[in-house]
Amino acid sequence: MNIFKFYKITSNDEMNISFKIRKKVFCEEQNISEDIEFDNLDHLCNHFMIYKKSEAIATARVREKENHIFKIERVAVLVEHRNMKVGSLLINEIIKYHHETEKKSSIILHSQVAVEKFYKSLNFVPYGENFLEDGILHIAMRHIK
Repeated sequence: MNIFKFYKITSNDEMNISFKIRKKVFCEEQNISEDIEFDNLDHLCNHFMIYKKSEAIATARVREKENHIFKIERVAVLVEHRNMKVGSLLINEIIKYHHETEKKSSIILHSQVAVEKFYKSLNFVPYGENFLEDGILHIAMRHIK
């Protein structure tokens, strides 16, 4: 039985672990440039991780855009832990956290089109047209409560 734990990142050591996960998933696996991945916005975000026992295996950040609109960004799950519902746990816990702390919040994200179905399964709906971000097709989505 897998036991996963959700944490809000509170230390520099945890941030460094989160950055390593993001670098592995986005820069190494998907060939996204480090300049785009590490965009100097991390200090404006809340950061979260999922642990399996004592190993960090997934991470994401959330940035407040405007008027209680929160954007989930940089969702990364290590390849060996995919298809274990880790991504769903991470997103659902982020949604729960923001709805508890920001009662009137709205949650959006920019999904890679390749994983749009995953986000639809978590009550996100697309809006607008597809767009390219660092050569990867994306779609804007919003969470429906």
